[in-house]
Amino acid sequence: MEQRIIIAGSGGQGILFLGKVIAHAAMKENKEVTWFPSYGAEMRGGTANCMVVISDELIGSPIVKNADYLIVLNEASFNKFLTRVSQGGYLIYDSSIIKNSKCRNDINIYPVEASREASLTGNPRLANMILLGAFIKIFKTLSIEKVLETIEEIIPPKRKEMIEINKNLILRGFSIIEN
Repeated sequence: MEQRIIIAGSGGQGILFLGKVIAHAAMKENKEVTWFPSYGAEMRGGTANCMVVISDELIGSPIVKNADYLIVLNEASFNKFLTRVSQGGYLIYDSSIIKNSKCRNDINIYPVEASREASLTGNPRLANMILLGAFIKIFKTLSIEKVLETIEEIIPPKRKEMIEINKNLILRGFSIIEN
């Protein structure tokens, strides 16, 4: 089993953090993992994406040319990476922001109103955690428990007030996706 994931959006949307949580949770599940971040020099507001590969065996390359999963938080990244989803792959995107009607009929599509859901809880900048919860439900390889444990471990002590907020948003995203 090797699963290739691309996560893309703008700097400041928590793209790299989202990928890091997935990678750490996969390590907790005793998987082989690579996490490869990429971002523009301008950081906040510029482009950001990361690639995560999860496998039962050694991973040959951290570069993802064809993704099994694409998680997208903005329109520009949607347009840029949509063609890189493998046939039969999965697209999970923030439909509060991305209004693009151009899509494909050979992939599984999950629009999630992540920004709207995060705003309802008073945390509009944490749409990434809503999408993380949705991804975990769809992905089925990582347990929600390991993801929540990972949040407790990688959020620094100076931001400990964010642990429960993030966990609640992940659980909200997880519950949005039907079985």
